[in-house]
Amino acid sequence: MTAIKHALQRDLFTPQDERLLGVVHIGKAGGKKKKAILCASVTTERPVEVFISKIKRAEKGDTYKKQKVWHLKELKVVNGKEIGGKESTEFDLQFEKNFKWSATSVGEKHNFLSCLWKLCHRYLPRQQKPAFSNVPQSILEVSVAGGDTTRGGSTAGVEDDSLEDYQALTEQEETDLERMITECEFAISDAEAFTNSLSKDLSVLDGQNIHSIMGSEAQVNSLMVLLDNALAEVSQIESRLDEYDHMVGGIATQMGQMKNQESFIQITNKNHTRLLEQLDTLVVQLDLSKGHVKALRESDLRTDSGIEACTSAAEALQEAMEVELPKGLSKLNAVKEQQKLFHDLRQKFAARIFEHLNNVFVRQGSDQPGASLAKQASGLKLPKHFPYHRDLLPYRQLILWLKVADKTKYTQLSTTYTQSLNKLYTQEIKDFMATAKQRFIQQAILDVNSGSGSLQSTSRSTLSLAVPMSGEQKSRQKTLSKKLSSSIRNLSGSQQSLSKEKRKIFGSTQSLAVKAVGKKLRFGHKKRTLGGSRESLATSDFELSDREKFSSTFREVLNELEPTCQDEEVFLTKFFHLNVESADTMMPGGSDDEEDDTDQGIASRKKYQEAQVTKEIRPANIVWRMMTEIFSVVESELLSLVAFGEDLDPLNSLNMLVVIGQRVSQAQQVNDGSFLAKMLGNCLIEVKRNFDNFIKNKVRMVQESHVSKGKKCGILPFVQDFEDFVGLAESIFRDSGRRTDIDKAYSTLIWAVFETIERVSGDSQKTPAEVVMFENYHHLLNCLSSLKIAALENEKKQVRVRYNENFNSYVTTMLGRPLEKLSNFFEGVKQVIDGGLRPEEVGFQLKYSKQELRKCIKEYSGKEVKKGLESVYHKIVKHTSEADHMLLRVVWQDMQKEFIRQYKDFEDLIAKCYAGSQIKLEFTIDDVLNYFSDIALAQ
Repeated sequence: MTAIKHALQRDLFTPQDERLLGVVHIGKAGGKKKKAILCASVTTERPVEVFISKIKRAEKGDTYKKQKVWHLKELKVVNGKEIGGKESTEFDLQFEKNFKWSATSVGEKHNFLSCLWKLCHRYLPRQQKPAFSNVPQSILEVSVAGGDTTRGGSTAGVEDDSLEDYQALTEQEETDLERMITECEFAISDAEAFTNSLSKDLSVLDGQNIHSIMGSEAQVNSLMVLLDNALAEVSQIESRLDEYDHMVGGIATQMGQMKNQESFIQITNKNHTRLLEQLDTLVVQLDLSKGHVKALRESDLRTDSGIEACTSAAEALQEAMEVELPKGLSKLNAVKEQQKLFHDLRQKFAARIFEHLNNVFVRQGSDQPGASLAKQASGLKLPKHFPYHRDLLPYRQLILWLKVADKTKYTQLSTTYTQSLNKLYTQEIKDFMATAKQRFIQQAILDVNSGSGSLQSTSRSTLSLAVPMSGEQKSRQKTLSKKLSSSIRNLSGSQQSLSKEKRKIFGSTQSLAVKAVGKKLRFGHKKRTLGGSRESLATSDFELSDREKFSSTFREVLNELEPTCQDEEVFLTKFFHLNVESADTMMPGGSDDEEDDTDQGIASRKKYQEAQVTKEIRPANIVWRMMTEIFSVVESELLSLVAFGEDLDPLNSLNMLVVIGQRVSQAQQVNDGSFLAKMLGNCLIEVKRNFDNFIKNKVRMVQESHVSKGKKCGILPFVQDFEDFVGLAESIFRDSGRRTDIDKAYSTLIWAVFETIERVSGDSQKTPAEVVMFENYHHLLNCLSSLKIAALENEKKQVRVRYNENFNSYVTTMLGRPLEKLSNFFEGVKQVIDGGLRPEEVGFQLKYSKQELRKCIKEYSGKEVKKGLESVYHKIVKHTSEADHMLLRVVWQDMQKEFIRQYKDFEDLIAKCYAGSQIKLEFTIDDVLNYFSDIALAQ
């Protein structure tokens, strides 16, 4: 160990002006191999710094290098891990990180920890000393015994203990040693002689020292006497100091008592001052002016000034009741009496507010809407409730006070409001819906009576409807018209008669009335037959103008219902404080303003409503519940109107789907959780269901269609019906958000048309199946090409393929072999050539000789050919639709091309096989073109 210390001192620490004080061989805790040395060192220059270094030996050679260096200040905890007196070689040193090591032996570990303890107590201040735990107390006691002296005068310090092993020479010692060796020249060559010389000198010096000590004995005795005298004088001085201290102690006691009395007086004065301030504050906080008390008890809640006074007084009362009293002051009698007064005032004023507003709400719900509806008789309008809202808004702050002060009365008041408004809105909305239905029926009856119905129409959609009605049907129509006219005349009377007549008409006879108006075009026709009227847009029971009128009426109804619901929802949220917004925002127009019906006023209110619906945060469950209770009849009435439109004309479901779909999207963009958005969403579901049923019925009707066997077929009615339906649907759904629904319906319907065309094409005995199919596919292709519907592009390609297939098949079948014997002759020629015979040798075959060819050609003169073509043309005219002349022309042109192709084939074979024979057909291509042209012009 000493050799290693000297090597480390020489190689690592001396070059850095450090002295090595402690060394321990270490390894990782639990490991067997010791791989490093832990050293403690101090600098030789002041100020002294202490370092702990981890030294590792190089892999090659005997050199050492420092791997890690810590300053002693960084050491926080030293853990010796000797618990219960059990010795262990393991120990922990905690710097920024905790290091766990194991020493070679317990003694080596104790020596190093003792060295660390001494260095810490000598060079570190108290607050920076690390904690030593689980270290034997004997090590620390030895160190403390010699280590608590002053740093400069300690003789048993860290350095003295370490010098037992090694102590470096000072410069003076090195000089003296060199001088002594110089004086003794033989010191190096004869060490024994040098040692004897030193021993003699040492003996001489010892003798001189003994003589010197013996000569100074008298001086020592004299010094001892002086010390005894000094001690006696010190004793006298201490006795006098004790007397002085006793005297001063009495004075200090008296001064302390005086100081305590002055402090007590100051504390008392301070407590009195604070108590007065607290009482003054309490009086101010619990004070309620006489004016506020009078306002709470007597102010008129029907006037603006009274409402303002009550609002101010209620806020003051609430502030006084919410004062947080210091502990104990609430037990004062005056405080109890004031709080009782506040409680009585709050109860009585809450009862006054409840009674007044309850009467207002009941009176509002009892108002009859007949007068308001009569004012709107010229147009379809719902009565406006803005004046009611404007009159109630001044009470808004009082409602907020009531919500805080008495939750029960607040809840009862909101319930009364919803019940009262439910009565008012129910009556208004029912009358409004009845007016909308009656107005439409009235217009429809006027159309019937004036002869402006579809009976006057000359469009293709009603060509098949000009069937005279029977006497019984005319009588039924006349009777029904009288009933409906009488009902409508009663509309101009009182509102009660309107309600009664509405219940009479739409209760017992609603379906009859709707069917009678709807059947003004249907009398005398068969159902679900292609020979009768078609049930769609073209065969629909209403004219286009009738559907436009219903769509317009339906939009007017929604235009009235939407702002009514939005206004009421905004008012509920503001008036009953169902949001977290501040309560100081007012609707456009003050409490004294009249309702502004100008465009500017309406735009201002609409802008305000939209902003409110966008900004406010509603407790959805409360707002939804109140709105549902108030407008309980809206959804049912709107669904009734939807059913009414469906009964009038199933095609109305298309318009309603688009209109309601747009309104739902707009309502969800503004506020997805509003009552309006949810209510319209439910109606949209019903309308979508009606639309789906309508499409299913159309598909079923197409699938059940049949063709009369004894009649000629043209464009099938359900094909024309599909074209009319798509045209109407495109006019309705163009740029609509419900495009997906109609595209899906198109696809379902057109495939049903495909299947039915294929099925019924062979039923007619007058028209070939190919003609039925290519005529109808041609019609569908023109329809899809003109409308350019992106969703039906694949179906359009399918239509074109089917059209071409059937068209080519018909042309080939009808043309057949106009020159049959020539065709048979030349087919035989082709077979011989295919069998290997050269074309120029065909004429030498007996069966295909030139004489046989001339015989066949003579049978087909130009006159015979033209006669055969005229026969084919008459058949085509008989097969194809009389209305579609363009298609007939196309068929004739294709037959001309096919005939000319066969003619050219014959000429080519004659030129190859009978060259130089001067054999030709008796008619030319120009003759063929003239034949086809003459036949077409003649017809």
